[in-house]
Formats: sequence, C-alpha cells, structure tokens
Amino acid sequence: MRVRLLVLSFALALMSYSDANAQSKVGTTAAGFLQIGVGARGVSMGETAVATGRDLSSLYWNPALAADLRGGAVQFSNTQWFAGIDLNYGAAMLDLGTAGKVAVSAYAMTTGEMDVITEERVDGTGEVFRVQDIMFGLTYSRRLTDRFNIGGTAKYVTSQVWNMSASSMAVDVGLTYRTPFDRVVLGMAITNFGTEMQLDGTDTAVRVDLDPRVRGNNDGIVANIRTGNWDLPVAFRFGAAYELMNTRANQLTVSADALYPNNNESYLNAGLEYGIMELLYLRGGYRQLFLADAEGGLSLGTGLAYRGLQADYAFVDRGRLGGVQYVSVGFSF
Repeated sequence: MRVRLLVLSFALALMSYSDANAQSKVGTTAAGFLQIGVGARGVSMGETAVATGRDLSSLYWNPALAADLRGGAVQFSNTQWFAGIDLNYGAAMLDLGTAGKVAVSAYAMTTGEMDVITEERVDGTGEVFRVQDIMFGLTYSRRLTDRFNIGGTAKYVTSQVWNMSASSMAVDVGLTYRTPFDRVVLGMAITNFGTEMQLDGTDTAVRVDLDPRVRGNNDGIVANIRTGNWDLPVAFRFGAAYELMNTRANQLTVSADALYPNNNESYLNAGLEYGIMELLYLRGGYRQLFLADAEGGLSLGTGLAYRGLQADYAFVDRGRLGGVQYVSVGFSF
C-alpha cells in the first residue's frame, strides 16, 4: 500500500507540473549542460533510461537504478559536442550490501581557449578565456522491497566564464517499480531541483558618476552590476521498460520516457535494445517526439560487455547542427 501511494503521488506531481508549464520557456535556465544526456547506452536508446540501466550512467537519469547494479563499478564517458566543446563524465560506486549502494560522479563541460575581443580592439586584446561548467554528485540508492527501489543524488553545480562564476546546490530524486506484469518496470525521477544561479565576479565592476549634472564631484565611483538569477534545468521524467525477450541467447528491451522540463514543452522519447548472448548489444531510438521545432532526434549505438568490462558507442542526429558521438567505458567488480 505504501509503495502504491508513493507511485500515485509521484504521478500526480508530474501531471500537475505539466499543466502549470504548458508554455514553452526555451533558453530561460542556467547550466544547460545538465540537459545533455550522459552515457552512450541511454543516449543511443533515444534517452529512454529512467526505467532501465546497465551502467553508472544510470545515476544521471534516475539514481534509483543504481540499486540494481551488481557489485562496485567505475565508468568514464566522453562526448565531442559542437564547436570544439568537450563533455566528460566519470563515476564510481561501492556496494554496501543490504545497506544499498553509494556512488560519486562528476560531469564537466569545457571549451577551448577563445580570444577576448572588445569594441575598441576587434582583433583581440591578446588575452584568452574559456567557459567551464562542472557538476559533482553524491548518490545513495537501495532496494526497499523486491519490486521497489529509491535513490537520491546531492549535487554541487558551478559555472565559470572568464572572471565570472556562479554556483548552486541541487538534488535528484528517483524511484523504480517492478510491476506485477511480467518484465515491466516503471521509473520516475525529478532531476536538478535546486537553488538559482547568479553570475558574480570582477567583470561586474564599473565606474559611474552618480550625478553627471554636478561638476567637480567624484565621477569614478566603483559600482557592481547586479546580474539576474536563473533556475537550473529541472525535469520530471516518467518511463517504462518492457523486456520482450530475455533468454541466454537473445535479449530485447523496448522503452519509452515522457519528459516535463521547466524550460520547454513536454515530449516523448522511445528506444530499444537488442542483446546477443549478453555480449553484443544493438540499440536505437528517437528523442523529442511531438516537440515542435525539435532538431534531429534519431540515435543509434552499439555495445560490448565481457567479464565486467563494458564499452558503448552512440551516434545522435542533431538536425542542422550535425551529428554527435558518445563513447563510454566501464568496469564492474
């Protein structure tokens, strides 16, 4: 009864959030890198990973999935984003037995060095700068029953642009429920729920004349420009995964996720994974179904798993921006 009440409450929260945010708010949140999916497996399945997970990229989608992973594990993932931007993700997990699982993770977006250009010096000042966003996470996940998992991640998010920086604290909360229907799993998660971010630093300092009508007063008083506060990209995710086939020779999983972000309209993702001998995996999916003005959406990928070692690759079509490649390597022990 308690499990059913929690699932029902979560579903009602999702529906309420969707109704309250029917208007699109694209580009109105900070730390946009948190919206870029992590791990080649989940991304190649159309970002349908809230109810199914096989590696530590599960921490990004739904921290409750970590409870189903066997033993300890480590993972690293790299994404070559547009315009020379690098996205790197790393995680490590320890198995505490019946006490659950604990994990740490880090996600970083970095750009190459760029020239500082001003209105007066359009060819550059000779200085360079870079943009860097980083997330550090601490996750705890455990099984409450043979059907019900819960998990949570505490996050510290920081963003730096030359001499300016901003930071925020956030949490992810998730659950999974293995239904009485054969091989059907439901997953739900709230991600990046936290404090607002506000850029601050030496670049906000300006010199002003408080009263230009008066001659002889101090016309170089140092003041600070107040920058705006911005929310993190919060997302409510609800998903389902169904194992159509699960034998030693063949495994087939289909999955679908519904997303309700605070900076866009709601949309649907769909994906599938076909495994051969639990060794070779072929994956495909489509993201942002029914979303107006979506760019691209098709994703394809493959993976190998052997004696605890797992390597995955994904290619995602981003429409007019081109394609993006993901590579992940992990080891469980």
